[in-house]
Amino acid sequence: MSGRHSLAAAACAALFLPAASSSPLRAVRRVEVSRDFAVQRADGAITVEARPLEGETPVEFARRVSKDDATAQRLLTLPGILAGTRSAVLSYAALSDESKRAAITALFPSDVRATAGWLHIAVEEERLAEIAEWFTGAAGNVPALAKENALSLDVVPPGATVRIPVELLLAPFRDAESVPDTEPPNLVYDQDDRGRYAVYRLRKGEALYSAVVVRFTGRLDAVDVNDLAMTIAARSLIANVHAIPVGFPVKIPMEYLTEEFLPKDDPRSLERAREKAESAQFARPEIARGLAGVRVILDAGHGGRDTGTLHGGVWESTYVYDVACRLRRILAEKTRAEVLMTTKDSVLGWKVPDSDGLRSSRAQLLLTDPTYSLADPTVGVNLRWYLANSLIRRPGPDGTKVPPERTIFVSLHADSLHPSVRGAMVYVPGERYLRERYGKTGPAYAEYREVKEQPVVSFNRKERVASEGVSTALANGIIAALREAGLPVHSFSPVRTHVIRAGREWVPAVLRYNRVPNRVLVELANLGNEEDRALMKTRVFRDSLAESLASAVVAFFGGPPPELYGPVPPPPSKAAPQPVKPVPKKPRKKR
Repeated sequence: MSGRHSLAAAACAALFLPAASSSPLRAVRRVEVSRDFAVQRADGAITVEARPLEGETPVEFARRVSKDDATAQRLLTLPGILAGTRSAVLSYAALSDESKRAAITALFPSDVRATAGWLHIAVEEERLAEIAEWFTGAAGNVPALAKENALSLDVVPPGATVRIPVELLLAPFRDAESVPDTEPPNLVYDQDDRGRYAVYRLRKGEALYSAVVVRFTGRLDAVDVNDLAMTIAARSLIANVHAIPVGFPVKIPMEYLTEEFLPKDDPRSLERAREKAESAQFARPEIARGLAGVRVILDAGHGGRDTGTLHGGVWESTYVYDVACRLRRILAEKTRAEVLMTTKDSVLGWKVPDSDGLRSSRAQLLLTDPTYSLADPTVGVNLRWYLANSLIRRPGPDGTKVPPERTIFVSLHADSLHPSVRGAMVYVPGERYLRERYGKTGPAYAEYREVKEQPVVSFNRKERVASEGVSTALANGIIAALREAGLPVHSFSPVRTHVIRAGREWVPAVLRYNRVPNRVLVELANLGNEEDRALMKTRVFRDSLAESLASAVVAFFGGPPPELYGPVPPPPSKAAPQPVKPVPKKPRKKR
C-alpha cells in the first residue's frame, strides 16, 4: 500500500480513530499485509488502513471492514472512498470481527488459538489493559487476565505469553480456527557447516515418522515420509529410527519445515502470515437459517473406472459415494438447502444401503451434459470443476439466481497416506495457487455444455483472497464438528491450503479452478491406516461423518445443528413466508 495517501486518508477518516492518549508515545509498529491492507500499532492503539481489493465495490468493501451498517455508511461518505482513490483508516473498535482477526494476525503472527483459550505472545512491552481490549473487548477484564496468568504488574514484557480464557474471548478469536489438541511445540533453531536447522526433542511415546516428519514438514505420503525420515535421521546421527531415546535432539533441516514452524522472521513465515491475515478478512457468509436459499454441491471423488485408492478391499470411490448419499439425505430431509450431486450411480441411484460392507461399483456417472462415464481420471477431475462452475450459474428451484456466496462445494475423498497418519483432513484453495488463467481444449472436452459455457477460468484478487478465507472458515467448522462427534481427525494441521507430495506443492484441480467461493476437499479418513479403514467399513461411522458434515454446513451459515429441525415443511408461499422452527431439544455441548 502506498504511504503517500496515509496522512490524507487519516485526516479524512479521523472519525474512525480513537482519542489521542496523554501517555508518552511508544514506538510505532506497522505491518504491510498487502498493497490493500496495512495494520499499525502506536501507543497501544491499533488502526487499520485499507482500500477495496481488485474486483470489490466500495459498498462491499465498507461492509467487509466495518463493525456495522452505520459505520459502513459513514465510511462511504469519506472523500475518495467511493472513487477508489483513497484508503480508509479505521480504529480497532470500528472494525468488523473479521478485520479485527486480520489485524491481530498481522501484528502478532506467533499467537495461536489453543485448547484452553488464546495464547498471545507480546512482541514488545504491552499493557494488560490493551491486551484485554484487543481480545475481550473490555479493559475491565484485566483482573481476570492477571489472575489467569499470575501477573502482579500491568506491564507485559516482550516475549511473554498471555493466556486469554475462551469464555472471555471476542467472537473472532473464539472460533477462528480448528483448535489443536496440544499447544505449539518448542523448536530451537541453530546452524552448522551443513546449514540451518530446527531442533525438536522427542517426548515419551513419540516416533520420528509421525511426531517429526508428519508434524513439522507437512509430508503425508508414505514414500515421502519414509525418505525424509531417513534424511533427518542421518542429519541427527540417529542409528536406529525405532529406538530413539526420549529427549533426543532431532535436527530438522530448515528447508523441509512448513511455514508455521519456521522462525517468525523467516521470509517464508512472514509471507504466510501476511496471507493468513489478508484471508482472515473473509471468514463468514451471510446468515441463512436452516440453509434457506443455500445451494450445496456434493462431489463424491473418483468413480466409474477410477476407483481412487484401494486398501484391504475398500474402494475409495464406493465408500465416499456412500457418505455423499448419506449427507445428501440429511440435508434434503432436515434443511431447506438445494442439494446437487455431481455424480450418480446408474444402478443404485442415491439410495443409502443399510449395510456395513459395500459392494464395489463402477456404475457412477458424472452428471455433465452429456454425462461422462469417468473413464479417465484427469478428464473426470477437470469436468468436475467445469460442472461446478456451470451449476453456480444456474437458477434455483424457484427460478431466481442463487448468489455464489450462498453456494458451497464439498468434495469427499479418502486418503492413502503413511500408516501412522489417522483421521480426517480438509484442503482449501490457497490464494497463491489461483493466480493463473486455465482451460482445457481438445476432443475429450469439446462436446460438453459446461466447457462451452466458460472454456477458461480466472480469478481477480478479491475472489482469490475471499475464497481462501471463507473456505478456511468452512474447513475449520468441519474439523470442529468431527472432533465434537469423537471422530478421528488428523493430529497436525488438519486444515491445509495445498498438498505436498514428491517435492511438489499444489491445490487439487477440483478446488483450484472451481469458482464456487466456499469450497473444500475433505479427506474423510486414511485408508492406509488399519483403524481408519476398519471404521470406514461400518455404516455407523459413515452416518456419523455425514451428520458432522451437515452440522458444519448449517453452522457455517449461522444456524443450529440440523437435528434441531423437524421435517422440512413444503416451501412457503411468497405471500406468507414461514421460517423453519427449531424443535425443542437438549442443547448440544458447547465447543
